[in-house]
Amino acid sequence: MSKGASIRIASLAFAILLAATTSLGQAAHSLQGRVVLPNGSQPPNPVRVTLTFSGKRVHETFTDLSGRFFFSGLNRGRYQLVADGDGETFETTQTDAEVLGFGAGSQTFTQNIQLRLKAGKAVATAAVTSVEALDPNLPPRAREQYEKGLKQSRDNNPEKAIKLFEEALTAYPQFYSAHVAVAEQYAKLKRDQEAVAAYQKAIEIKPDRAPAYVGIGVMLVRQKRYPEAIPPLRRSLELDKLSSTPYLFLGLAEMMTADYQAAEASLLRSYEIGKPALARIYLANLYELKGEPEKAIQQLKAFLAESPNLPDERRVELGQAIDKLKKRVDAKK
Repeated sequence: MSKGASIRIASLAFAILLAATTSLGQAAHSLQGRVVLPNGSQPPNPVRVTLTFSGKRVHETFTDLSGRFFFSGLNRGRYQLVADGDGETFETTQTDAEVLGFGAGSQTFTQNIQLRLKAGKAVATAAVTSVEALDPNLPPRAREQYEKGLKQSRDNNPEKAIKLFEEALTAYPQFYSAHVAVAEQYAKLKRDQEAVAAYQKAIEIKPDRAPAYVGIGVMLVRQKRYPEAIPPLRRSLELDKLSSTPYLFLGLAEMMTADYQAAEASLLRSYEIGKPALARIYLANLYELKGEPEKAIQQLKAFLAESPNLPDERRVELGQAIDKLKKRVDAKK
């Protein structure tokens, strides 16, 4: 059987696994926010943010260039967010975050983290949240509308965010981050052609920056256009090797195009950087397709151990997937 055929023919255990993770993604909530210094600006380097529940680690990630972080697959409850200190300017900072969604639909909640300065340290009073802060040509009007757009984006108001980002671009057409930001909102609304055009414009302005390549690649993966997604994701990683997200989506695209060796390396690297629980699921997927059920079982068990807030029904379904894989292991002996 060819590798391509093995992707098309999933075992019963894999079908259970897919059903469990798909249902989880549909039912669970998301938590997003920004890590900021006391003056409102983002830290100069990515900050590790850990999400805990009742003292147990749930997820871990690093902030992007704008200080933003994002967690998905969450159930209702009170969580704790911990931003690691840098050992020089700011201390490790913890804040609570409530995820109190009601009803059947998934919701996105926002909680920012304001870092505490170490004793005797200070930061400039001027606060500029855009990564174009050092661009002397950035007009105040563009910066103002961009920051307002970010707030609407965090509050999950994509239509309002688009309007504000476009006003920023009217004031300054070369505003790279505004092009990327408006593309993200178009993608959220499934206005794909407009999203791609905005990402491409950003790439024309600054071809040596990674976020626009990541955005295009992630959008293509979500559309299941896996071969097309691989080049922009790989290009983004040539420019920035410290982000977990492009490795995660690249690994999925490589797996679905039967490049198993590359997929394994990408998914392991994604987990090494940001510890996304979904990397465990994709790795289990990959090992199941490769005919290595023992490794698939290890990943699923690790996923369960690292997901203490997982709904009971999802835990049962993943347990059933593990049992199916164990039968395959026994059949090989």
